[in-house]
Amino acid sequence: KLFVGGVSWETTEETFTNYFSKYGEVMDSVIMTDRHSGRPRGFGFVTFADPAVADRVLEEDHVIDGRA
Repeated sequence: KLFVGGVSWETTEETFTNYFSKYGEVMDSVIMTDRHSGRPRGFGFVTFADPAVADRVLEEDHVIDGRA
């Protein structure tokens, strides 16, 4: 499971999952939202089926919806 910070407020869970699925099977992904407003909080988590995939993901810089 990886913490992903700096996520754009325009990024959807679908976009988030699709981005990380190119590295390997994604078991779960979530973008955290404010419980009162429902707006994204700018971070999320992604869990891969194979822990080795997480290591490969950490070796690269990522840009999702224009945010690094």
